[in-house]
Amino acid sequence: MNKKRNIFLIILTFIISTFFVIILTNYYVNKKQKELLNSIYESTNKNIFEKTQNLINDKQNTSLAIAISLSKDETLYTHLKNKDFEKLNYVKIAKLIETNSKYKNIWIQIFDNNLNSVYRSWTNIRGSLNFRPDLKKTEALKNISTSISAGLFNIGIKARTPIFDEDGKLQGALEVVTHFDSITEDLLKNNISPIVIGDKSIRKNLTNPLLSKLFIDDYYIANGNVDINLYNYIKENGVEKYINIDNFIVENGYLISKYPLFDENGNNLAYIVNFMKLNNINLENIEHIKIQAILGAVIGLIIIFAAILIYYLRDIKYQNSKNKIILNSQPNIVIITNGKEIIDANKQLLKFFPLAKDLQDFKKRYICICYTFEDLEKDDYIINKDYNGKNWVEYIFENQDKNFKVAIKNSKEELRHFSVKTSSAKIDLAVIVTFIDVTNEILQLEKEKNEQRTLFQQSKINAIENTLNSIAHHWRQPLSVISTIASGMKLKEEIKELKTKDILLSCDKIILNTNKLSKTIENFSNFFGKDEKISSHSLVESVNNVILFCETIFEKNSIVCKFKHSEDLIINCNQIDFSDSILNIIDNSIYALVNNKDKEDRYILINFSNKILSIKDSGNGIEEEIITKICEPYFTTKHQSFGVGLGLFTVHEFFVRNLNFKIEFKNEEFEYKNKKLKGLNININFN
Repeated sequence: MNKKRNIFLIILTFIISTFFVIILTNYYVNKKQKELLNSIYESTNKNIFEKTQNLINDKQNTSLAIAISLSKDETLYTHLKNKDFEKLNYVKIAKLIETNSKYKNIWIQIFDNNLNSVYRSWTNIRGSLNFRPDLKKTEALKNISTSISAGLFNIGIKARTPIFDEDGKLQGALEVVTHFDSITEDLLKNNISPIVIGDKSIRKNLTNPLLSKLFIDDYYIANGNVDINLYNYIKENGVEKYINIDNFIVENGYLISKYPLFDENGNNLAYIVNFMKLNNINLENIEHIKIQAILGAVIGLIIIFAAILIYYLRDIKYQNSKNKIILNSQPNIVIITNGKEIIDANKQLLKFFPLAKDLQDFKKRYICICYTFEDLEKDDYIINKDYNGKNWVEYIFENQDKNFKVAIKNSKEELRHFSVKTSSAKIDLAVIVTFIDVTNEILQLEKEKNEQRTLFQQSKINAIENTLNSIAHHWRQPLSVISTIASGMKLKEEIKELKTKDILLSCDKIILNTNKLSKTIENFSNFFGKDEKISSHSLVESVNNVILFCETIFEKNSIVCKFKHSEDLIINCNQIDFSDSILNIIDNSIYALVNNKDKEDRYILINFSNKILSIKDSGNGIEEEIITKICEPYFTTKHQSFGVGLGLFTVHEFFVRNLNFKIEFKNEEFEYKNKKLKGLNININFN
């Protein structure tokens, strides 16, 4: 197991875990803080609402108590009847209440049963009260009641009690009017800055505002103790934004909420917009959550780190055990080495070296397996030596595209051959090396080479036979001519008609034909007598020589052979083997043409272009069922007297196995000289 890799993975896992823990903690803290903050804001808003509501209820009850107390004056009706209100001393009573309580600006008014104000303690202005929705009906005066309404002078809390005569008839009512000053003062003591805003619907009746002269457009600011900064803030941002708050909003460092005021018909009358600074709200719980979350995250990280460490320690132990099992389950010798010593190995190594009791014993005996490599003096066999500054493992590791082998003697002194492969990556500067026993494959390969050597020898014998037949064919005509000339000279001598001129003429003809015989020998010597070593030679020249060699066979069998080429190629191989292979292909074509086609349709067309040599004939081709077998040894479509099935096999062996070129056999229909023909096309690809 790669220790550095494990340490890196532990650190990476911890960093990733820390990253996610921080993100999740931050998300949790933000979410909880948001939830708690919203909850605190909700609770604060509720408290402000309830505080405002309680203060209004208290003010209404107090106002009603004052009204009831004043209505108990037995002389009240008499003063109303005589309109002698100065004797009531309501102005002094109001001043006395203001002096001895928190309630300020207490107004007292009396109106008759025609809803006309006949007395106001705060002003001399009198008049009808028909504009007030709470006094639309005279029946409303018969009951003790409270309301919030807007009049000519301000928005106030009204408490009314009826005034009856001796007969119990309604003569009017006494009304105590209080305002929002004490309410706003109490709110200010609780760090709440209120602004009482009258709805714009009251603007038309509010003709003589007394306690405040402030307006924002048509909206009246009813409390005289308003914070001017907040007044200007609302004015700048638009008053309707704040009177339309559904629940609360948070902006500019304030929690802003609204308490709506309605008249007796449920219509909007006014709004108390309350401002509370956020720093006056207790947020200690939010900081506690943050601290708790951070502590929880730290503890969580410690637990995660411990869990990761324990897991990886167990995983390392498990992986080591698993790797050992995997190593030992391999049928091949597998070792981990740096090229100088063995770090680990599977049990197959000890089976091959039974004298070593265990890996430590093997190290004492051999140090490294490389000391057991036998030198076979072959390039593909690795030995324990320096390879340009690299040891044997490093050399194999950096040349993984090559097939290397080693030879090692076993305990019985038998030489065993191994294919050697290394891992594609290093582990702590070490490499996994696998030794695959290929002894049987190498012995089989040697056996196949011997068999191929025998096959090639048989092919050579067959080629010699063909050559002798061809020489005999080339010599037949010149020998016949020489024989005819000699017989003619003998006959003329017997009848005594042989003249010196005839002798000289006959000798010239004999010499001419013997020169032909000599030329034939020279041609065959040039074709078969070259050096058998690998050499560079022209493909076009070699093909032309084969065609020239077969010229008399073509003439005898009426075969047209055409060779076209747009280029030439210099190839490195044994020239005789190359010529033999081309000859074998043409020989198969000759046999197919002679046995399958009439004399006027016998063609062999050879073409070389784009480094592809094409040899096709018009011999009707080969059956598709057997075309894949024509390169197998001893497979032939000829009669036994014409072949043993080695021709195309040797062609395939030479071009494909020896030279690593590609060869393709296929039946092809083509047109030549306006004739539709079919035959076998053999393509040899030299790319």
